[in-house]
Amino acid sequence: MAKVSFFLRSTVKSKPSNICIRLRDKDLDVRLAISELKCLPDEWKNGKCKIASKKMFDTDTESINTKLSKIESHILQKYSDQNSILNYKIWLQSCLDEIFKPKVKTIYSSNLIEFIDTYLELNKSTIAVRTNYKIKVLKSMLTDYCNHNKRVPIIEFKNLDNYFKDDFEKYCLNINYKHETIYSKLRDIKVISKFASNYDIETHPHTKEWKLGLSKFKKDKPKHIYLNFEELESIKKSAQPHDYLDNARDWLMIACFTGQRVSDFLRFEKSMIVEDKDIKYIEFKQEKTGKLMQIPLLKEVQNILDKRNGEFPRKISDVKFNKYIKIVCKNAKISEIVYGLKSQVLEDKTKRGVLGDYPKYELVASHIGRRSFATNFHTLIPTADIMYMTGHSTEKQFLVYIGKTEKEMAVRTANSFAKIGF
Repeated sequence: MAKVSFFLRSTVKSKPSNICIRLRDKDLDVRLAISELKCLPDEWKNGKCKIASKKMFDTDTESINTKLSKIESHILQKYSDQNSILNYKIWLQSCLDEIFKPKVKTIYSSNLIEFIDTYLELNKSTIAVRTNYKIKVLKSMLTDYCNHNKRVPIIEFKNLDNYFKDDFEKYCLNINYKHETIYSKLRDIKVISKFASNYDIETHPHTKEWKLGLSKFKKDKPKHIYLNFEELESIKKSAQPHDYLDNARDWLMIACFTGQRVSDFLRFEKSMIVEDKDIKYIEFKQEKTGKLMQIPLLKEVQNILDKRNGEFPRKISDVKFNKYIKIVCKNAKISEIVYGLKSQVLEDKTKRGVLGDYPKYELVASHIGRRSFATNFHTLIPTADIMYMTGHSTEKQFLVYIGKTEKEMAVRTANSFAKIGF
């Protein structure tokens, strides 16, 4: 059984000596000086100060013996909780530091807008670059909301009730934010609120119960825009009058046949290609998730590499990619009129997505490659294989992503059974 005792480091009667601690248990015998506690040898007996009320300093609230009792209790408790200790002297010193040098508890702001910077700092090692950007956009939106709503100069976590949710949603709708954006930001607020509660910040119980589905807005929800195989063939064969458009066209085809995010496929380069038993893969780490991926190099992508002497197209920014592929699709006559969301500059100079009927090429954006891949191959290969390449974690999430309703899935299931005679 472990035992803790105390003794003096020196016996020189006229000079205060450091009190030392000794921890013993079976083959263990560790000794360490407690630099914060001293006692005169004449005032010391049997591991204690003879004067029970004696203090190290007049300002101390506890006597030397009281502190020794606390140290003994603390050490024994910590020792019993430990499974293994590599260096007992270091461990013992850390236990003493917990008593004499306690960490100062940081008090974080209960103001949501101010706390966002704290949230990003505390999670900087785990938050992806794009997520960091999205949270900063949320901070800007909340700041604008407060400036607009004079009744709410600040937003306290404890005030994030359903009334706030409804009011924030109404404000965002009035300035033409789409429902997906609003609910995405409310989900971020919900996550940040839960994180804040772990630091003893008072939060409102309503926040945990927020339901952030989009079902009630399905009527006005635009169709999922993607490029089918026929359209991709038209794009591939279309005449592009400039080299920069041909370059963007090749990146678009790569996006549609790898299913990756723009932050990933625009980084592809020859060195990422690996070969295993005559099968080629593109190996890379996803920027958003940090996940190491190995996706098969499909023929359409290989054809582009062959065209470019084994190299991927020239590097291009996602902004230019977004701009150029609209021109590429226009040249390929991808002009079907579809109901969708197009980014426009409004009268107040803000940029928002506006629902309406537009030529399809005007709605093409960098995300269309990943969505086209998922939608085109969904009925051709097992869903699990596509989900591996797109990175979706659940089939429900994947089906929402490609815009499949429960009714459509029921029809598809019925047809599948019919094909096999049931």
